[in-house]
Amino acid sequence: MSRIAAIDYGTVRIGLAISDERKIIARPLELILAKRKQEESAKLIFDALSTYEIEAVILGLPLHLDGKESPMSAQVRQFAKILESILNVPVILYDERLTSVMTERALIEGNVRREKRKQLIDSLSATVLLQTYLDMKHA
Repeated sequence: MSRIAAIDYGTVRIGLAISDERKIIARPLELILAKRKQEESAKLIFDALSTYEIEAVILGLPLHLDGKESPMSAQVRQFAKILESILNVPVILYDERLTSVMTERALIEGNVRREKRKQLIDSLSATVLLQTYLDMKHA
């Protein structure tokens, strides 16, 4: 059975998450260090997801709180096109407002040290993004 993956794209780190086969639960995958060229980062993602049968990828679209596009939005849209061609599955842009903030707050409340938070936040943000998408689909 196929799964859905999620990506929290950044120019330094890229967080990945994957659903279970029933597409109900999201869990974090590895953290990828972004490359200078988006094509190289997309190939690393392809390698990380290659052991799974993926039907779609949710890619966080960074928007301002008022819903307008941020400067990073254009980069993410470009990355989505590259991902679609490399992964050969639909890439769905999904509003990621507040996912990083929610994730960081949860880690702080869990007394996770700052250095450890830096290592976890991107993959956990991708997990929150994916879980939000999955919950919406099953609502």
